[in-house]
Amino acid sequence: MYKFFIVIVIVIVILALGTLFTMNSSPNKAFITNQGEDTVSIINLDTFQVEKRIKVGKKPLGITILKNKSIALVGNVESQDLSVIDLKKNVVIKTLALKATPLGLTHNKDETEIYVTDWFNSQIFVINSMNFEIIKKIPVGKTPSGIAFNEKHSFIVISNRDSNSVEIYTEKEMRLEKKIMVGKHPYGISTEGDYIYTANVYDDSITVINLTNWQTKEIKVGDHPYNVIKINDQLFVTNSLDDNISIIDTKTFTEILKIPTGETPENLWVDKKNNRLVISNWGSDSISIINLHDMKNIKEVKSGLQSRAFGDFILN
Repeated sequence: MYKFFIVIVIVIVILALGTLFTMNSSPNKAFITNQGEDTVSIINLDTFQVEKRIKVGKKPLGITILKNKSIALVGNVESQDLSVIDLKKNVVIKTLALKATPLGLTHNKDETEIYVTDWFNSQIFVINSMNFEIIKKIPVGKTPSGIAFNEKHSFIVISNRDSNSVEIYTEKEMRLEKKIMVGKHPYGISTEGDYIYTANVYDDSITVINLTNWQTKEIKVGDHPYNVIKINDQLFVTNSLDDNISIIDTKTFTEILKIPTGETPENLWVDKKNNRLVISNWGSDSISIINLHDMKNIKEVKSGLQSRAFGDFILN
């Protein structure tokens, strides 16, 4: 009887430790769209290992992750559809035909709606994340590329490359709140708090838009900037033809540093768990990993042919 009791206690302890480990451990992975091989690479950001490649549609580019729903959506430009990936099983569970050219993807704060830019048809899709039905299509400027959601103001913001403009829509009504002219060929776009940031490919600049007064400011960066994100008090910009990123101080709006990357860096997102920046390099089929503590490039990982990862591609 005593031995039986000891065994039961040991089992309970093991189960408790296992539960604690599960609670304390969280996925820390990058999902990289590889346009040249029609796959998404899953990369463990703790071990720097490619765990799996998932076959998706033709020419995947954009991606957004709905963490609470454990799904990712990938925009496939050539097959004109979206692949829905189950993040628990790491398999495609659904393909949504759009008959469009999905480029940028994002979602609202509560993950009820997904927003997709349609490059060739100059419109955006609003999609219900529960049943994946299209709620509406909204005409926008020419060749919309980047799209992002501003949580503070509940705005959807869109960069229209060939219109050299940004359009700002309200979440509930999807009403056009404001259209603002920016630099030449804005591609990537991000937003936080009272600001919007665009990467202007043909101007070698970024535009900063103040949402409280609609004022803009242009900052020169490197050659052909593709995307920009804000981390703490700094902006990080990929300079695709310089093979580096620019770091901008948001207090002075001046460039303070450049960091080398792989070839043709395009998109970037933050690994919050490890306080690192992850950059997709289209030209070297890789991702670069920057330590945000000392701003050093600590690792380059081969990810797949023509890695793009346009969107929020990290799950942690």
